[in-house]
Amino acid sequence: MQEILSELDEIARKVGVLENKREKLGSFLRDVKDAEIEGERIPERKISIPVEEHGMNGQSICGIDGGLLKKAYHAVDLVLTKAVAVVFEFENGLGGVDYFPSPLPTPKLSVFTEPLSREDFSLAANLERMEIEIDLALGIMDSREVDLLLMDGSLLPHPSVNPKKGSAVEDRFNEVVDMYGDMLERPPCLIAGISEDSRSRKFSRIVSDDILEKVESTKKDELKNVLKGTRDTNLLFHVLKQGERTSYFKYYDDSEGSHLPKELVKDIYSFYLKSTMYDRPFRVDFHAPENPGRVADEIASRLLVLSSENEEYAIPTVLIEADKRASLREEELHFIYSSLQDKVGDVPSLYRLRREKRPF
Repeated sequence: MQEILSELDEIARKVGVLENKREKLGSFLRDVKDAEIEGERIPERKISIPVEEHGMNGQSICGIDGGLLKKAYHAVDLVLTKAVAVVFEFENGLGGVDYFPSPLPTPKLSVFTEPLSREDFSLAANLERMEIEIDLALGIMDSREVDLLLMDGSLLPHPSVNPKKGSAVEDRFNEVVDMYGDMLERPPCLIAGISEDSRSRKFSRIVSDDILEKVESTKKDELKNVLKGTRDTNLLFHVLKQGERTSYFKYYDDSEGSHLPKELVKDIYSFYLKSTMYDRPFRVDFHAPENPGRVADEIASRLLVLSSENEEYAIPTVLIEADKRASLREEELHFIYSSLQDKVGDVPSLYRLRREKRPF
């Protein structure tokens, strides 16, 4: 341990130097003139765009989040999911709150008895969570009018959940993708996904390729090297001021080779919004078949109001409430397992995995 502690001074120095370089890069980018920004990947020709707060009187905002617990046993896999939709009605402030299907819904239990690989089981569990969230979103859109519907996380399945060709869960994945398409086709409501801890580097790559490559600077190579090891949110913390968003950009470029249908991804865009001074920007994915710049403004103006109350935790309050209602505790799945074991007995199918019961 002493050896590790002795290395901390050097680690701290390196982190400080790199953060200082990112801050300087942020200042440099703020000075880049709009006329110097070209390229189809930055359609608004701006890095930072001021956002005006939207008047919330009469607005109905829905936030949806889901919880997931999974556990693999010798021949039986258990998945517990729960999703909650929270609707904030604004009338001279927050006038009312509704919960769907209820403030404390009963979780859904899914049991897998087929022999799934560890990777396929993880994918299957995530698909269960996505299905229950999208199903709830469809129900909300069919039953009431909302001005903005927010999903926790990306608006489309993350590339990490794409099954391999021939996977045991490939058909299930395609079914869930069809549900996403159904959700995006439902008019007429703004739809966005909020990624609070995005690890993406896409905007940083756009800055490197489409901005730094074209501006005149003796430090161009040094700035591009800084970007190579920088995530979008880390960069944009230094670029964006409170109440600003980035230009919108395509969620998927054609060159990225998405496994999702082109018709599904073609109208999906993203931007980053910094709603408070002391927290990082968060990524917003949104659906815009027409005029994505206007749609980005409409969504950002509402999000700025919803996510600026806490200076150190800039996430829309409606999603914070949905997260609290959708959370699951490990004890819930353990109780279900114990109850199942009581009914079936101590059979090999329900044996815990060896790595979880090592005697040493």
